[in-house]
Amino acid sequence: MPTLIVEEILADVLDAFKVRVPALNRMGRDFRTSGLKLGQTYTAHIAGVPTVGDYDEANGGYQASPQNARDLLTDVPITVDKHKKVSLKWRHLNSIADKKQEYQKVIANAGYAMAKAVVADIVGKVSRRTLTNQSIYSVANSDYDAVNAIRDAMNIAGASDLGRVGMVNTNVASSLHLDERVLSADFRGDMQGGQSLRVFQNIAGFQEVFEWPELPSNNGTATAITATASTDLVNLTAHGFQDGDRVYFPALTGGAGLTAGTTDYFVRDATADTFKVSATAGGAAVDITTNYTAGTVQRIENLTGVFFEPSALAVLAGIPEDFETVVGEGFGAPKLSETYTWTDPATGLTLAAVAEGQTGTLNSFLHMTLVWGSAVGRQLSTNAAGALTDKGGHRLISA
Repeated sequence: MPTLIVEEILADVLDAFKVRVPALNRMGRDFRTSGLKLGQTYTAHIAGVPTVGDYDEANGGYQASPQNARDLLTDVPITVDKHKKVSLKWRHLNSIADKKQEYQKVIANAGYAMAKAVVADIVGKVSRRTLTNQSIYSVANSDYDAVNAIRDAMNIAGASDLGRVGMVNTNVASSLHLDERVLSADFRGDMQGGQSLRVFQNIAGFQEVFEWPELPSNNGTATAITATASTDLVNLTAHGFQDGDRVYFPALTGGAGLTAGTTDYFVRDATADTFKVSATAGGAAVDITTNYTAGTVQRIENLTGVFFEPSALAVLAGIPEDFETVVGEGFGAPKLSETYTWTDPATGLTLAAVAEGQTGTLNSFLHMTLVWGSAVGRQLSTNAAGALTDKGGHRLISA
């Protein structure tokens, strides 16, 4: 290995985790040093805000009506369903020739890659199903006024005002960047040390708004359907849609009553293999007057940004249970390989690693691993729309 020891490498990876993907550290986090088992559901905790009471001398003074601190933690069931690894190889001759600093750059990129995988998993769950509050703006109109309106909507919904941040795609970040109010001395995103990705600080009530080029649109894929006029039902086996999902029909053959390609509809009366659509969320079913013999349907989100406080997005992460044997076998590493863990003192995130030497050579391998589960909005509990974990988030979608 190069002159870096394994603990230094893991520390550098975790530093990249929190520095290069800062939005992850703004989410609700339960990072554990104990092993987590893939496929098992754990109870994570999201902190709530206590209420202020009056001093009551007749009923105990300061001790009158105290709130149990444990009651201010929202129990969040999260299933650990992701197990990813980043493996690096050092060839002995390269280790002699290359500078230590070059390895540190690669190591930082390893942390960045791992953190991106976690963020992609979480944001990939953001939809109308999980965060019911939304604002619709064209990309060109996604400016300071739009962010300010989202702040107002979150205030009205009752979201916590602590730790609010946003993530937007590059096109929206560009629109914000062109707004002179955002580029004023108060909000200048260019004062972030020359980073390629924009970070707008203290904008319209949000601590930070991050540019994330890989923010997914979360649109579905077009799937073949038919539709029956007598029942107004769209037929699609095991479609997976839920009432309220936003869809459109890219193509339709024959029939009448629906518009192909340009009109959005909302799913209603969904069963396992059929559903109806309405022109507005919760509205009356569209009258299909003639059978459609063929066509396609696609769920659309057109997500361009997500704004949230920690209760709305949550991640549970840690090292695999019994990683000394399980992870080693999973990587094909020898039983005698050395195993390591390192916990970041600032965030509590723990990373595991298996180090092995290649038999018959002086080459070395380091396999870094993490398991995690994530939950978004209404997935965090069985509560209805408007519950704590739902009202804490807000989607920005394009028209």
